[in-house]
Amino acid sequence: MRTAILSIAALAALVLLVLWGMGGLDGMSDWAQAAQRRFQAQLADGLRALHAGQPGALLALWGMCFAYGFVHAVGPGHGKFLVGAYGAGTQVPLRRLMGVSLGASLAQGASAVALVYGGVLIFNATRAGLQHTGDIWLDRASLLAIAAIGLWLLWRGARRLVAQRHLQPAHAHDHAHNHDHMHNHDDGTCESCGHRHGPTMSEVAQLHDWRDTAALISAIAIRPCTGALFLLILTWRMGLVWQGMAGAMVMALGTASVTMAVAALAVMAREGALGWASRMGRLTGLMPLFEVVAGVFIVILALNMLKTF
Repeated sequence: MRTAILSIAALAALVLLVLWGMGGLDGMSDWAQAAQRRFQAQLADGLRALHAGQPGALLALWGMCFAYGFVHAVGPGHGKFLVGAYGAGTQVPLRRLMGVSLGASLAQGASAVALVYGGVLIFNATRAGLQHTGDIWLDRASLLAIAAIGLWLLWRGARRLVAQRHLQPAHAHDHAHNHDHMHNHDDGTCESCGHRHGPTMSEVAQLHDWRDTAALISAIAIRPCTGALFLLILTWRMGLVWQGMAGAMVMALGTASVTMAVAALAVMAREGALGWASRMGRLTGLMPLFEVVAGVFIVILALNMLKTF
């Protein structure tokens, strides 16, 4: 059953990738953008109802915030592509990648709060100035950070491919030390001297995990959601400060619902593809190749989006 689910996920991811490359998802993007415009008008109406003290207005507003975050994530954006490519190209576990997706979305909401209230209280910024900063400068910074992640994945995958080519078929665990050590392969401890001469493979993986996690969350969080900026500016003017901040975080949860689904699909598609490769006897060297392809995809995506400025 698990094999069938993973295989279906791999096939679905491939179909979606082909459709996206051929422009077959443009209709979905157009729908999402139109829905965002409608929700912005409804958010303004909801804020007026909340300001007037109408019963149930706060919960209704937060419901619209969640819906706006959902359709915002469905539309064109780099966050879900970054998470999806990373999940497909590296051996990150599903739980960790979903946590990254949730953390990045919440951090994106927090960055919107920081931008609006930092700009208003410290720099006395205008609504137009805040939106210009978010839409132009922070978007560029986010895309540059995403391109850097793509280059890092490309470089890391290429190094692993080269390392695999240089490994001997029957690796004898020989050392260039001037003393004959026998190492425990589980924790890297030398049996003869009791010392550790380097990190274990699991420790190296954990090192990459926390660095990659911080990089992914930071690259996505740099660019706050336009809808969150719109909401926070209006709530600040109306004196609805905590309601607006809470609404921005609820909006982030709506975004997270999509990016977490993309993360799940990417990881299951990767496992399904690896399962196919294993059955065909072509598993060796496949993960570094996936990482290289993911890096190239991320770099191309970021550079193409930068061209729109």
